[in-house]
Amino acid sequence: MKQPALKPNERELIKLIRFFSKRAARLMEEGELSAEHTQMTAACENLETQLITHAANRAAIMDKRERLLNIIEDNAQCPKCNKADMLKRTGATTNEHGWKCNTYKCRRCNTAFTWNRPNNPWDMVEFLEMYIGQLQLAMAAEQNQDVINHTEDAVAQMKDSLSRLRPVLQTSDEEVDALQQKEKEMDKLIHQFKTYLQIEKIKLNAYPGEEDAEEEEEDNQ
Repeated sequence: MKQPALKPNERELIKLIRFFSKRAARLMEEGELSAEHTQMTAACENLETQLITHAANRAAIMDKRERLLNIIEDNAQCPKCNKADMLKRTGATTNEHGWKCNTYKCRRCNTAFTWNRPNNPWDMVEFLEMYIGQLQLAMAAEQNQDVINHTEDAVAQMKDSLSRLRPVLQTSDEEVDALQQKEKEMDKLIHQFKTYLQIEKIKLNAYPGEEDAEEEEEDNQ
């Protein structure tokens, strides 16, 4: 199973943890593993498990978030030739409503433009709410019943899409907020435990070069 991506401080702590785990294994073989070393080794192994679990959870939440960010399809067209086959996305910008929109260049017409539709579902919710309001105002002044019926169907579909999209986005926001809080807690724990292990490492009566050899082995894994 592939190990989830770790942040630099997490990698550094796991490197220290494994140094002490190997040292404990060696002391056990030599019959010199004290109760204190046993307790510290158990704490290290427990923390490593927490770090790996947290990293996997973080990766899953951010992967879901990334997929949500990319569910919007622009269907952009060049404003000059009204075609889409030669468009190249060049980046993104923020429009007058504060929505993030994609920018394009048409290689046929050499025209650069912003597709004035949100490129993400969070801004798309606001866009659809505004668009529904505009359609409802237009219906109030419309005389043609066929147009009214068609518009009513379109509004109903958009409202249905919004009712399904909002809870998904809310869940994602809540997951990210909880993750950010957990990240702060883990960063504090990592800092404290890393400081403790670094002090313990300095205090070790190790053979000359032993620590460097162990660390080099960890780097190569």
